[in-house]
Amino acid sequence: MKYSINLFGYSVDCELKLVGEGLSIEITEENQKALKQYLVRVLPKYGREATSESSFQTLLELAIDAEKTLDGRMVEPKLKLPYEFQPEIKEKLIEAAGLQDVSATQLLIRIIEKKYQEVMG
Repeated sequence: MKYSINLFGYSVDCELKLVGEGLSIEITEENQKALKQYLVRVLPKYGREATSESSFQTLLELAIDAEKTLDGRMVEPKLKLPYEFQPEIKEKLIEAAGLQDVSATQLLIRIIEKKYQEVMG
C-alpha cells in the first residue's frame, strides 16, 4: 500500500507492506536520498553536526535524538523565495502542494531536489 509518512518534518512517500501480522515500511532509494539531503540541511538548525558525508544511519540517529530533545517534531525551514511566479504557475504549484499536504515552498524544494538527483546521479 502506498502511503506518505512524515519523518522529522519531511513528508516521504513509501510502501507499507504487511506480512502476516508484521508491518514494514519501504522507502525508495530516490526518496531516501531526498530525506538524507533534507536532514543534512535541517539538523544543524537543531544543534547537530551533519554533512553530506554522514551516513544515513547517523543522520537518522541524530534526527531521532533531536526530536527527543525537542519534546516535539522537527520542521522544515521556511524560506521566502526570492522571485515571483506567473499567477497561473503559482496557482498550479499551490494546488499541487495542497493535494500532497505540504507547503508550496516544500513542494518546490522537493522538485528541485529530485531534478538535482537526476542530473547529479
